[in-house]
Amino acid sequence: MFATTIFGYALSWLWFTIVAFFWILLVFWPAMIAKGKGYSFWLFFLLSIPFWWIMIFVALLIKDKNAPTATPPQAA
Repeated sequence: MFATTIFGYALSWLWFTIVAFFWILLVFWPAMIAKGKGYSFWLFFLLSIPFWWIMIFVALLIKDKNAPTATPPQAA
């Protein structure tokens, strides 16, 4: 009923724009974390679109590929 007026139609698009903006921020968050850890940005971005609440935990818990690995001391 509210969206049948010009004002309601404009307000509907305003809410859609605001929600879409925050959704994109939520999708970028795990993708940027994964990129920082050496994983594919685009893979995490695409998987975050429907599953951002799962992918944020995955991105936080995956091992950092860029971290230096400890090598055991070699015998002389």
